[in-house]
Amino acid sequence: MTKKYLLIGVVAIAGLLMVTAILTANTRSGNQQNPLALNENASDVNMRAAIETGKPATVAKTNMAKAVLDVEGMSCSGCIYTIKSGLADIDGIDDVLVDLNNGRVEVFYDSSRLTDPDKVASAITAVGYPATLKQTMTREEIAEENTIYAARSKLYIAAVGEWEISREDFNNELTHARNRYKKVYGNDVFAGEQGDTLTQRLQSQIASNLISEGIQMQEIGKAGFRLPRQTVEQEFDKYLEKRSMSRAQFEQALRDAGYEYDYFLKKFENRVTIDKYVNEKVLSGLTNDLEKRQQYSNWYNNAQLLAKVVYYDKDLEKIVKNSSAGGGCGSSCSAKR
Repeated sequence: MTKKYLLIGVVAIAGLLMVTAILTANTRSGNQQNPLALNENASDVNMRAAIETGKPATVAKTNMAKAVLDVEGMSCSGCIYTIKSGLADIDGIDDVLVDLNNGRVEVFYDSSRLTDPDKVASAITAVGYPATLKQTMTREEIAEENTIYAARSKLYIAAVGEWEISREDFNNELTHARNRYKKVYGNDVFAGEQGDTLTQRLQSQIASNLISEGIQMQEIGKAGFRLPRQTVEQEFDKYLEKRSMSRAQFEQALRDAGYEYDYFLKKFENRVTIDKYVNEKVLSGLTNDLEKRQQYSNWYNNAQLLAKVVYYDKDLEKIVKNSSAGGGCGSSCSAKR
């Protein structure tokens, strides 16, 4: 039932969640300097600490602010570098966080030195990436937001609109992935700097997959689409039949693999719901595989554009964004134009 083009963005489950092993540390980002960090002084360091911890900075603490922008055309590390370079000459900017997946840029700045945040949008637009200033936040608003996110992050890593991604789900996937790597490469695979790099790669991939699932499920929920329980049960019976296994045998196999049966059933239901909705609503009437892939891509990209993704776990957010910055330059990249 599941077509190849439907696997784009769908969270894999159990045996399907085999993340590609990348044991070589990513050095691409180390080859490019951040133009905004070349002349970092004590004030900048203190403000950066305030941003990351939510605690007041010792210098210019009352002037810290954040601008949130929607930016078009970003797709790779080259886009990020170009955007940061375009902002390097604007006085008062402390840090720039770029979310390639959601077309979002957050700029932290000293509001006493940068009094017109619209200059940020103009500068990004000027280097080839149309930008719109969506929101500005004061130091107090940033601190309040950080406090709320810190509280939510105990239970959830992120949210896609109303769809919150539980930390338990994230930990389940990470534990399972780590165990698979240890089984293949030995317990030392996560030792040292290389092991830290691999762990961060897995964290980024798992978080991105869970968010991708959330984007699709939220879009489906907005459309009022819901599968009857009987349909899910029938699909699961077919799944077991293909593997010539009873439910008891399958449950035992999951336990042996360190995967919880109830969690698998939840992810299976989500996947079936996505597949059914895409087949019946998004691709209805199409017969050509190329047209189907394009139609699915358009649907998913639009859903992603409209989704409001919020990371509660700020450390994980940085890992995901740094990982996504290592990708190649896509066809939409302004650097190619």
